[in-house]
Amino acid sequence: MFTVFTYVLYAVSAVLAIWSIVETIRNKPAGKLLLGATAFLLLLLIVQLVLSIATFGSTHDIDPLLYFGYVITAILVIALAGFWAFAELSRWGPGVLAAAGLTVIVMIERLDQIWQ
Repeated sequence: MFTVFTYVLYAVSAVLAIWSIVETIRNKPAGKLLLGATAFLLLLLIVQLVLSIATFGSTHDIDPLLYFGYVITAILVIALAGFWAFAELSRWGPGVLAAAGLTVIVMIERLDQIWQ
């Protein structure tokens, strides 16, 4: 896929997951910065969707349903986790973001495998 962009997605997802784990351990609700980082990751995933649509014609033997299913699912996971963290005022808001961040890391790896 897009090597540099994939590394950026990994880095942002990992930072979000680690930061969320720390906030969960500290028993703090999700703050504005953490929710902003979630929104940034969501924006990057939407950019990945747009880039994938733009370059999909030049690929070979990729199942579009499988690939775009992963991309759209990653977008939905982060969007729903961000909403949940915003609504949940206990420590479990960041816990949901941590789980979503780790899930997106796995999904990005799978997307890279499918693309190649």
